[in-house]
Amino acid sequence: MHINNLPAELFSEILEYIPLKDTSAIMLVNEQWYREYRGVIYRQREAKFEELLYSHCSDWNIPLKLVVYFNWHDFLLDKLNSFCKNFDRYCLERRLRYVYDSLRIDMVGIDKEREVIDNLLIHYEKSPDFEGLFPDWLWERHKNNRQASGENIRRKNLVYVLMKKFREQYWLIIH
Repeated sequence: MHINNLPAELFSEILEYIPLKDTSAIMLVNEQWYREYRGVIYRQREAKFEELLYSHCSDWNIPLKLVVYFNWHDFLLDKLNSFCKNFDRYCLERRLRYVYDSLRIDMVGIDKEREVIDNLLIHYEKSPDFEGLFPDWLWERHKNNRQASGENIRRKNLVYVLMKKFREQYWLIIH
């Protein structure tokens, strides 16, 4: 079987292991390789941005007293801004806005799921054979929804704070 006849998903998985130094050689083979490898690079860039965005100060091996002295959000903004300038085609403000909007859209889905779960809980509670315990699958679904909601809210708040700080810094630079 020729490598060009591989399914796109498998081909993309193989391309994940190609180092970036070989990018030009891979992308010059043909259109399919170019398209697939460009997608791989894009996904890797997205993953690295999110890894930086949601990192914690302990991930950076920074002593706590330095984190207190230098504001963590300022440090994170500096790293994210540097990443966007070097590896991304969008500026940091636009990128943060995109992430914030994505999280807001995700929250709509989480809220709809919560409504369905709440209706199921009410339905089970009103049933005549209800003995005070909900089915495990429903309780697990409820727990997972609450965790997803909390994580989404935490991430949205972080991105909001970073957007606000970025605007403040930008305002200070202009004036």
